[in-house]
Amino acid sequence: MRILLIDNQPIFREGLKSIIEAQDDLTIVGEADTCQDVLQDAENADLLILDGEMDSFGLLTSLHKSRAKGRPPYVLVLTRCVEEQHAVQMLKAGADGYMCKSDPPEAVVEAIRKIAKGGKCVPKNLADTLIFAMNGLNHQTRLSRREYQVLYLFASGMGMSEIARHLSLSVKTISTYRSRLLEKLNLRSNVQLMRYAFMKGVVV
Repeated sequence: MRILLIDNQPIFREGLKSIIEAQDDLTIVGEADTCQDVLQDAENADLLILDGEMDSFGLLTSLHKSRAKGRPPYVLVLTRCVEEQHAVQMLKAGADGYMCKSDPPEAVVEAIRKIAKGGKCVPKNLADTLIFAMNGLNHQTRLSRREYQVLYLFASGMGMSEIARHLSLSVKTISTYRSRLLEKLNLRSNVQLMRYAFMKGVVV
């Protein structure tokens, strides 16, 4: 299996490469700091491992449009964020697996092989929650995918104009999403919105 690594931490990438390259059936075919400009490289990979940071949504959306359903390149999100809403949104956006960077190496290798066979991989402690949420049965998953993207990018430090450019939307549209977020979450200000994102683990 050909794997492309996308993570902005070189030391983490090197460690993950050592783990993967120790397996006879897994090969690293490329790596990158960010998700930008990797779509062409993705065509040469069977699996992408993303760090789940703020530009991952854009890549997942692009892959969702270009790849056939159930076909490679598959996507495993390997992240520091363990908030269930983040996992739900990543899986809804097209990820095939979601794991924490603190998981043991053998679990990551097992997940890679499972996804390569067409399976899905989610944290055991979130499995039931994710099943309900992915089927729209969890009342706690109140945000749409786009609303969550805006919240995530806003909490990551982006301003309205930056978010608009990142999502290829107008500033007015982003402002509308912000207003919806404040209303849905019963918040009144940007400070409260930022605090909510950190308290819920949207960003770490």
